Amino acid sequence: MRKIFLSIIVLQIIFSTAFSQKIDTALSNLSLQNKIFSADSASYAGYEFAKKSPFNIGELMPAKFSKISIGTNYEKGHLITAQNATKISQIYLATEGSTRLKSVNLWGSFEYDKSVEDSTMYNHQTRNNMSAPYYYGSPINLNYERTLYNLKAFAEKNLIGKNLPLGIGADYRIGNHFSTNDPRGSVDDFQLNMIATIGYTLFEKIKIGAAYRYGYGQERVNVAYKNQSLSQNTLKPEYNNYLVNGYGEAYVYNTNRTYQNDQKRNGFDAYLNYTKSNIGDFFFSYSYIEEKQKFTRRSGEGFADYNDYNLENNNFSLFWLKKIDNKTLSTLINYNNIDGKDLNYIYMANNYIYNRNSLSFKTNLSITSKGNLYNLYVSANQNEEQKQDGLTGNNVKYNRLDWTAGFGYSKTTDQSNVWGLSLSGLYSVPLSDYFNVPNFNVGQFTQKVIYFDYIYNTSTRLGGSLSADYSFNFFNQIQAGLKATATYLNKQKVVDNSFTFTPGKDRFSSNISLNLYF
Repeated sequence: MRKIFLSIIVLQIIFSTAFSQKIDTALSNLSLQNKIFSADSASYAGYEFAKKSPFNIGELMPAKFSKISIGTNYEKGHLITAQNATKISQIYLATEGSTRLKSVNLWGSFEYDKSVEDSTMYNHQTRNNMSAPYYYGSPINLNYERTLYNLKAFAEKNLIGKNLPLGIGADYRIGNHFSTNDPRGSVDDFQLNMIATIGYTLFEKIKIGAAYRYGYGQERVNVAYKNQSLSQNTLKPEYNNYLVNGYGEAYVYNTNRTYQNDQKRNGFDAYLNYTKSNIGDFFFSYSYIEEKQKFTRRSGEGFADYNDYNLENNNFSLFWLKKIDNKTLSTLINYNNIDGKDLNYIYMANNYIYNRNSLSFKTNLSITSKGNLYNLYVSANQNEEQKQDGLTGNNVKYNRLDWTAGFGYSKTTDQSNVWGLSLSGLYSVPLSDYFNVPNFNVGQFTQKVIYFDYIYNTSTRLGGSLSADYSFNFFNQIQAGLKATATYLNKQKVVDNSFTFTPGKDRFSSNISLNLYF
């Protein structure tokens, strides 16, 4: 894996440098242009939107863009959900780029991520499948180490002139997660998602298309003990392994502490683009994905089925981009709905229901003037989540709204140096909630997770972020820069309660990164 990782990075650098040398005769400084493009929030929003599938990489991605980032993230504080970590240290290396080879548009990325989590509980899981109804956990705080590798690639080619674009893409991720103190959870996972797109261009301004999505993956979970005396210890019940099966109380599960979650996904996309008009370019997409998860235990004695979990994901997105002289405007509207339902093999019936709805809106305005770049944005995100457990009668629902606004400024000097500052603010308020947890079902999991998360999701929060970056020309082909960001979030108001375990008052996070543009 290390050899593959190093090979990808070396090839990325060689390819980016060679291509930059070829194209530099037409462009005075491609690496500087890519740095400025990444700082242009309105234009870069289109680049991010195009990462969803190969269908729009030709319209919304630059003909040549390459970036490598090496950085570290740090988070600390108790203003978190119950199963998050009170402290996280992370290092990462990420590379991505787009290019155009004759009539083929290409985009790819690779990311390596290693994090260390301090004090996380009831969470022998990955961080990518948090709505799952079946998992192990423990009330004692554990330290977790997580390593992720993620490789993505898209390609699109026009046939019959520009009238019949075909695209393919793949997203492959592998992860290793383990705790370093008893009970020692170990989670290995991989996910592979593939997509094929086809489109047709009408009247030069209208492009329609469709896609088929297919994916599969697996999570393998095991819980073991270095100190075997803790595995059946009635005097220290916090060291026992617990099973969560639904959204009710967890119970002790100290035998056969292993299972696997096999996953399959099928879905489709629909696209409609309207471009080159006086009112701007419009990109609409709809995506439907059905996912089936099967929790089983396989051994030499056979296999046992524990739970089936089916998810339906509907996603609607509309992106608008308009250039007016030295100004660029972009707006993204997104609606996402996720419905989950399980089949509990103990009762041979549906026990757990999950529902999530989110509606978001974000507008960016970028203004360029004589080496100056001004960015302004405002966004709103309404998020509703509900979890129900049929056996216990638990039914918890919340609905909240996050407002964010920000301003950024960057200056490009005559020596091709770029420095910038940005500031943003966040105000998060609860809109409504529903909480029904019968008293007869209250145990440690209910107090430490269900109650805890209810208070977190119904609290009012206020925060802000400040970042600064500086970049310079390096060997005439690379724009190298340093960026630092600090974010603070504070709890302002909570609902009246008499719960023993509640979230803390604040959360701090920071990022420092070295960024190279080609």
